[in-house]
Order: sequence, then C-alpha cells, then structure tokens
Amino acid sequence: MSATPFDSAHLHRLFPAGDLAKLFSDSAEVRAIMIVVGTLAKVQGDAGLIPETAAKAIHRASLELQIDPGALAQGTAEAGSVVPPLLDAFRSLMQAPDYAQYLCQGALPGDLQDCALALRLRQVLAQFEAATEALPGSDDLAALMADLPALREALLCVSHNGDSAEVLRPALGAALNLGDQGWGADRMPLTMLADWAARLIRALAGRAPGNAPLAALKAHAGILGTSLGAVEGSAVARRHVESLILPQLLLATGAALSLAARP
Repeated sequence: MSATPFDSAHLHRLFPAGDLAKLFSDSAEVRAIMIVVGTLAKVQGDAGLIPETAAKAIHRASLELQIDPGALAQGTAEAGSVVPPLLDAFRSLMQAPDYAQYLCQGALPGDLQDCALALRLRQVLAQFEAATEALPGSDDLAALMADLPALREALLCVSHNGDSAEVLRPALGAALNLGDQGWGADRMPLTMLADWAARLIRALAGRAPGNAPLAALKAHAGILGTSLGAVEGSAVARRHVESLILPQLLLATGAALSLAARP
C-alpha cells in the first residue's frame, strides 16, 4: 500500500493522473511563487512603490534563479509556510542586497501562496475542461461544464491584502491575467472547486458502474470533499488542510477523467 497511488511506481497506471501531477510537484509550487514574486515587483515598480531598477532586477531574477525545494524544508517547518524560506533563498541568490531589500515589500506570505495556487489551478481547470469535452456528452457532464465559467471567475483571482492593496491588487491581477476579488475570509472558491471536482468524479463513475478504480476514486473524492467543507479553526489551519486535501482530490479527478477516456 502506497501513501498515494498517483505517484506510486506500480499504481500510477491504475490511477493515472498523468501530466496533472506535474502541477502539484514541489518545483511547480516554487516556480509559481517566483512568477508571482517577479510580477509583484514589476507592478510595484510601475506604481512607483519601489525603485524601478530594483523592480527590474527582482523580475529578472525571478525568471533566472533556480531554488531547490528540498533546501526549504527546515525553514518551512519553522515558518509554517514555504514562502518565508523561499524569499530568504531568493534574496541570498540574488547577491544584490541593494535590490533584494525591496523583495515582496509589504506583501503577505499567504497572499503570495494563494496567487501562485491560482496560477496552477488555471491550468488544472483547463486540463479538466479539455478532458471532459473529449468524452461522449451527457446531461450530467453538460451541467458540470455549465458551472465551469462561474467557478473560474470565483477561483482564478489574486489575493493581496498588504500595503497599497487598492493600487496593487488590480494591477497584479491584470499582470497575471487573473481577477482581483480575492477568495474572501472563508476561502469559499476552494470549497466550490472541491465540490465541483467530486461531482465530476461521481458523474464519471456513474457512467461505468463496473469500473472498480473509478468506484474507488468516487469514494475517495467524497471523503476528501466533505472534509474540506467541514474545516474549522484559524486561517493557517485551513491552509494546511487545503494543502493536504486539494492536491489529492484534483489528482483523483484527473485520474477519473483518464479512466473514463479509456475504451
């Protein structure tokens, strides 16, 4: 028995998440955060909030620097988030303290992580849409596809509640091609995503009642979706629950779509 079947050497073809798994790798998360960091510096420079030379240097570094996710493990354990140690590594690798002092000035770590997640979820939804459209049509799939635009609108947005938010939030959203409304304190769009994904898996399993792996994914998704909707406690606790549940639920959805596409 493996911790997760989706990256298991012997189970990954039984539960084939495919290329979707790459979006939930450590390197994908770090890369997405660095994109947000560089874009934030650019819009801060455009707004005159940090020197333009520093903004350009940070943006260029965000495209060029290579940060090892494994080197961030201890810092993540201490901070409770990957963002602080990532920014420390970024500053160190820049080797330009005069510019690095402006890195993510006034930004909140949670907002940076949320923006980076939104970038990856945009690709996730695009893959789900393409895979669903390739299947034979049905009323339940049509209903799910009809709900997708509203889900995209709610989910694909930036979060910025730090300094100069009124100026930077819309600018950052425009630069990343995301909305600027944020997820709100209840982070309801993520719950909406979990519900939509679980519904999709149920619909796919209903089309192939004799498919045991699909039935297993349906049960798995039902438990995960319910767990996310019932989260209580602090925002930090909710983020940790999301980081445990959402990747598994979305990989299960990708695997269900792959299984449904098999002849």
